[in-house]
Amino acid sequence: MSHPNIIRYNEYYTRRDKMRNRGKWMLTLSFTALLLVMFFGCKGGAGVKGEKEPNNTIDKACEITLGQPFSITIKPEGDMDWFKVKLPEQGYLRVQANGIPEELGLECSFALYEEWEGKKEKRLRDWHKFPDALFVSKAGTYYFLIHDDYDDKTSNKTIQIKADFLKEFDPTEPNNKPEEATLVEFGSDIKTAVYPVGDQDWLKVKAEKQGYLSIKSKETPEGITPEVRYSIFDEWADPKTKEIRNWEKLSDACFIPKAGYYFIQLHDDYDDAASETPYDLRIEFIEEMDEYEPNDDFKEAKSVKRGDIIKAAIFPTDDRDYYKIDVAQGNKIKFMAKDFSDIVPEIRLFVLNKENPNELTEFSDWEKLPAELDVEEGRKYFILLHDDYDDASSPKPFEISIE
Repeated sequence: MSHPNIIRYNEYYTRRDKMRNRGKWMLTLSFTALLLVMFFGCKGGAGVKGEKEPNNTIDKACEITLGQPFSITIKPEGDMDWFKVKLPEQGYLRVQANGIPEELGLECSFALYEEWEGKKEKRLRDWHKFPDALFVSKAGTYYFLIHDDYDDKTSNKTIQIKADFLKEFDPTEPNNKPEEATLVEFGSDIKTAVYPVGDQDWLKVKAEKQGYLSIKSKETPEGITPEVRYSIFDEWADPKTKEIRNWEKLSDACFIPKAGYYFIQLHDDYDDAASETPYDLRIEFIEEMDEYEPNDDFKEAKSVKRGDIIKAAIFPTDDRDYYKIDVAQGNKIKFMAKDFSDIVPEIRLFVLNKENPNELTEFSDWEKLPAELDVEEGRKYFILLHDDYDDASSPKPFEISIE
């Protein structure tokens, strides 16, 4: 027969072991529940009705691993999912999506987290459809946000997301603004790339005198149509850049009136395409071949007279040259041309506007050379010379005789 103290002793340890096992079981359940919350939180799940997702704000962004796919759902309406990733150096953060439901217009945006600022998120790139990418100039932690484009659709379907890091492949970067323009030597071959969508790159050259910038490209990736725009830059002005020639497709050229630095802006024609493959670019300086330049504005028109033989050039495309002439006698004036190629020279006569001397009034129709035009004695005329459709040019000068 067991002693009463021994029975109580056995009962005590039995109860203690049960409590310990129960505690371990509860701890295991709690830990498992925590893992599930974390797992489904970073998955982007909506959770129980009325419960807020754990990554709807930048300070609650889920950290993800580069190259490792993860899944999200966009639910409920207005769902915003933040993620963060550490990048090692200058390059590109690329985010891709697979299995986007038809009812959703999935978009992505990128930001930095400024914990001590009044507004915690600093957007680095606006909303774009998938896939998309962000240029980063240095190592650090970068954030991206995913949502439905109008925040008015939801879906129970799972979407696969993957973020990758691409090492820098554009040797001219960073040059996304004029202050960062890459200095290029005339005649040198460089490589540049349009990436990501909307990428615009700035280059600059130093010219020693009046002449022309000539820009050519080759082996452009499929889908990319490079365009170029030219400016001068003044850090004290507002705005800092002043355009001297608007967007033109490559190859192209631009007249420059004097020595100095000139800024060249490149992009894809509609800013809707991108490629990770760089293309070749060459920038050259062409000596002035037109002795009457600059005369692209009637206020810079050069004086000519009957009997003159003008050596002119219509270069680059869209070039327009103004001359002025005083007709002392006679009611006709004749223009003859020779040695021109690749262009169709055309002229028109203008007179000063009587009400506004800063404007011209048309006096004649456009006439292809050779041409004979009616004029009035004792009157000053402005002659405008151009290519008939402003779509051709040639750096080779040709002669115009005025009779």
